[in-house]
Amino acid sequence: MKLRIRRRAKKELLDIDEDPTFFAVVTAILDLEADPRPRGHDKVEGQQDIYRIWVGRDWRVLYSINADRNELVIEAVRKKDEGTYRR
Repeated sequence: MKLRIRRRAKKELLDIDEDPTFFAVVTAILDLEADPRPRGHDKVEGQQDIYRIWVGRDWRVLYSINADRNELVIEAVRKKDEGTYRR
């Protein structure tokens, strides 16, 4: 499966200040490439075809899967708060 990261998600990823958190999120994203529906993934409520995984207690990776193009798109990398799942 091909992995793409949206420009906005790339900026959010690079804004993570803590090295262990940054590397945990990058590792989770790379693991998604091998297994796009890992244990614990969830569909985001109110969003069509957007899934999420938890990274640690505070971070979420939101992504979509385009089966026709065999592509996984990282939509957002966000710290959990009330605006996490807004587009």
